[in-house]
Amino acid sequence: MQSARCIHCRSDITVPDTYAHGDHIKCGACGTRHKVQRGDVLRLVLADVGPLKDSLKANEQLVSRLEDELRGARASFGIGANGLGIGLAWAIWQVGFQNQMISSGLGFKAFGVALASGVALETANYLFLAKRVRMTRLSEEIQEAREEARRLQQKIRDASRV
Repeated sequence: MQSARCIHCRSDITVPDTYAHGDHIKCGACGTRHKVQRGDVLRLVLADVGPLKDSLKANEQLVSRLEDELRGARASFGIGANGLGIGLAWAIWQVGFQNQMISSGLGFKAFGVALASGVALETANYLFLAKRVRMTRLSEEIQEAREEARRLQQKIRDASRV
């Protein structure tokens, strides 16, 4: 009689010598069904990989959604769009309080202020603020999901070898 660990709950399962290679055995603790894999070492692999395949498909959808969110976060203008408001406020200040006339020159200067402040705000957002944190968090979640997919694929491969 030999024992091996349950893949799901990691409890020891005693496998009598009457169980041959490929026979099914159930874990007494969690009820997971395993196939006996005899060789140099006794191993247990999952008997039913259907739930694993479902989990893998859900994991792939999660990775796809997270990658879309990451692309959106990288492409978003975030607080840099506030540069337009700053440029407009600067133009209103010039006309209202500095007694400048509305002209194309003032419009070009306002556009320059809007562009410069928008770039500065977006750069600060990318380097220090929420956009950087969000992109980092999404990248870490994608990495974790891909690692989980590799573990699931390995379990499916192990189960199909018996």
